Amino acid sequence: MSRNSVVKFYKVLFSIFDLFLVNVGIILAFRLKFGEVIPMYNWSSYITIWPFLSFVALIIFYMFDLYSNWRRKSLYHLIYTIVLSIGMLSLFTMALTFWYRGFSFPRSIIVLSFIIQVILFTLVRSFIWWIAKQRYGRRKVLIIDENLEQGLQFARKFMQHTSGWFIIHNFVPVSEWKRMMNLIQEVDVVLLSPSLSREQQADILSYCSRYGKEVLLVPELFELFILDAEPQQIDDMLVLSVQPPGLTAAQLFLKRAFDIVVSAVLIVLLSPIMLVLFILVPLTSKGPAIFKQERIGRNGKEYMIYKFRSMVHNAEQKTGPTLATDDDPRITPLGKFIRATRLDEIPQLFNVLRGDMSLVGPRPERAFFINQFKENLPDYTYRMSVKPGITGLAQVMAKYSTTVEDKLRFDLMYVRNYSLALDIKILLQTLRVVFQWEQSSGVNHNQQLYEQDLIKKLNLEIAAGQGKIVGKRRS
Repeated sequence: MSRNSVVKFYKVLFSIFDLFLVNVGIILAFRLKFGEVIPMYNWSSYITIWPFLSFVALIIFYMFDLYSNWRRKSLYHLIYTIVLSIGMLSLFTMALTFWYRGFSFPRSIIVLSFIIQVILFTLVRSFIWWIAKQRYGRRKVLIIDENLEQGLQFARKFMQHTSGWFIIHNFVPVSEWKRMMNLIQEVDVVLLSPSLSREQQADILSYCSRYGKEVLLVPELFELFILDAEPQQIDDMLVLSVQPPGLTAAQLFLKRAFDIVVSAVLIVLLSPIMLVLFILVPLTSKGPAIFKQERIGRNGKEYMIYKFRSMVHNAEQKTGPTLATDDDPRITPLGKFIRATRLDEIPQLFNVLRGDMSLVGPRPERAFFINQFKENLPDYTYRMSVKPGITGLAQVMAKYSTTVEDKLRFDLMYVRNYSLALDIKILLQTLRVVFQWEQSSGVNHNQQLYEQDLIKKLNLEIAAGQGKIVGKRRS
């Protein structure tokens, strides 16, 4: 059985077991509420609705990414996703009691079942996560890069990752890898830097495969274009058909219709919050409530973006265009809160209605920064083949301080794999990001200076057998 088939089998197994837990939670809630004698009209309502409710549960769990590979991810992230997804299911069930009069389902049962389901899911999924960590955790990593300084950047990524999954075992400059082949046999995982040539990557990948070692590749931007390439045959030659990035006419129509409907509904639902912020922002700092700025949209079209002002008025009057930083003095006290919770983004819903933006897409940028990014990243323009979005794959998966190149990888991945289901998944997962304030933190200049100083002053030395990085000050 192929690896993909095994993954699909486990996903089906998980979905069946999840439905079991959902319904066990409801049945236990009935028992706690009514004891042995459950009113027939309540029980019959549940029996009537449970197939539909189970179907909705699977959709919600899928949209919240509960069926993705949780190996090497944070347990906190997993539990948080469980609470959000079951909470969404409970809200849907609660809404049914208002919309469907024939659904006689006590709201106390919904609250009780939410608590029970969260406990059951957390216990089961945490146990599975723990087993996976015992089996696949503490993997020894060998980093192969051009030089030590670049290798240190990747080592830092592993150290900042959820603890317990990886141990940095050693670093090898690519020029020396053939002389130090024995190190590959000592580790579980080999990370190949994108700075390695294709020939070097092919040689190392072949050698690692021979000894059953996992290889982690950081893809070049152009390599993301072939992820959905179609295999074709020309005479007796196998080729991959790579289409230019962008959405089809049908996808554009569907995306636009979805944007109009959802943004209109959200404007109505969020209007009380907008009214409060429209009053609070100018009361707490001098200047207008709404901040307007020129951004670049699809195909390089300029437009004005609307946001609630989170910085002092005319924040860039002296500095010129500059990215926000961690603990940026220009950010107002109220601005810190609305930036962390993404409330400053709400007025962009009107940009969506106008057609300047989409609900989901790459982050809108200014021409000043785009011109800078294009100098180092020629593929940056491909992200403008779709409309910029209020949220996006990069905003959900990365942090505000993530490098432009890493964010671009996520943006290109989104463009190449667009679907309405993906848009819905990103929108729902944005709810998780809203409460993870660290993802909205700006670029930390102190951290940057520390890392630069670390590279200059420290020599990376791997304690073989101890599996840790030791900083050794140069004499």
